[in-house]
Amino acid sequence: KTGCCTSVLNPPLQRGLVSMGIKELDRVKVNNELSSMPVNPWQFEVDLGADAETSLAKLKQVLELIAFYSVEDWPSDDQWRELMPEWLRENIPELTKEQTDKLLADTPQAQWDSLPWEFLSWLDAIRDRGWSWWGYLKNSDSNATLVVHIAMIPERIDAFKELLKVIGMRIKSESYAHLSSHG
Repeated sequence: KTGCCTSVLNPPLQRGLVSMGIKELDRVKVNNELSSMPVNPWQFEVDLGADAETSLAKLKQVLELIAFYSVEDWPSDDQWRELMPEWLRENIPELTKEQTDKLLADTPQAQWDSLPWEFLSWLDAIRDRGWSWWGYLKNSDSNATLVVHIAMIPERIDAFKELLKVIGMRIKSESYAHLSSHG
């Protein structure tokens, strides 16, 4: 296999990689072990779960897919259904309008922020995410520091947190210098 995304789509290499920033894709493929930090880092201390290597591989699998495509070359929903791994689609299910309406009707509005993500909504948040992957440092067999660079506000960091959750990672702590000043 020549790349993460060539089986379903084959956008022109320069347009697809350069406009999104080849550096992010490079950082997904080759971990920098946090030898440098971005200007605007959001840092997560995580428990990697029962199988740390599988968790990191799953994270990199999805990050490589989303880093590959620019907003201009963003795949259609049908193409994303094929591109995204089955384990992700099972854990962030696609809901019909009726299912979504029922979920909202059955949940008090004060609790809407605790509702599970829906696949297409999650994809929208990933497309317009406002953050890019920076890297990670494994601190022990089961713990790591993950860092994303916040490139614009509003950042859609909850979509990243959902990805960590469905992989089986548990966020132990997080820090962002501007957390108290913007949200």
